[in-house]
Parts: sequence; structure tokens; C-alpha cells
Amino acid sequence: MEQNFYIRDFKSLKVWQKSAELTNEIYKITKKFPKFETHIIVSQLLRACTSICANIAEDNSQLYKSRQFYHYNLSLGSAGETRNFLAIALINEYITKEEYDVLELRLIGIIKMLHGCIKKLQSESGSELNDASMV
Repeated sequence: MEQNFYIRDFKSLKVWQKSAELTNEIYKITKKFPKFETHIIVSQLLRACTSICANIAEDNSQLYKSRQFYHYNLSLGSAGETRNFLAIALINEYITKEEYDVLELRLIGIIKMLHGCIKKLQSESGSELNDASMV
């Protein structure tokens, strides 16, 4: 018996596209970080920024809205973590103030988009989900 499956394409989501572009930019700038930071801030920064788009992709593949909320929330956390490591990179002068400002602005835009995605899910579900229902 053949079944028709609908596979949603996360790559068509604007929020995923923006986070993937940000990730690409961060990969480029971390190449100039000191070698001793490779397993410290570079590793953490790359994991955090790639986690934003990875969780958006995972969210888009979920069947249940509570799981979608969960993954959007993880993306928000990863965005916060990315902001933290970029601030540390700026403090240590691994990136310029101009680079920081551009990346910070992009991150804030992604965070706003994620909040919009969450609000859309909330309106579609007819109620706000609390933390207990997101697990």
C-alpha cells in the first residue's frame, strides 16, 4: 500500500535562510580567531550558531505543535548563546566593533522572527502552551 507523505522544506523558511546566512558569516570570521581558541570559543560559537538553524529544521519536521514550540525555544536559546560568544569575541578583540554590530543586528532580526513563529503557532493552536506541555 503506497502512502503519500508530505515533507515540509525547512530551507524555504525565511528564518532558516537568515540563520544559515548568519552561520556562514560566523564560520568566515572565526577563521581569523587565535589558534588557541579553536577548541574554546570557536567551537562553542559555531555549535551555538549552527544550533539555531538545526533546531528550526527539526522544528519544521515535527508533527506536534508542542514539539515545534520546544524547538523554536531551543533556537532562541542558541541565539542568546551566540550573542554571548560574539560579545566575548568583541571584548577579546577577535572581531571588530563593526563586525559585531552587523552580526548582532542579524541575530536580533532572527530572534524577532523566531518570536513571530512562536506567536503564529500559538494563534494556530488556539491557546498558549506552557512549559509542561512542551516536553
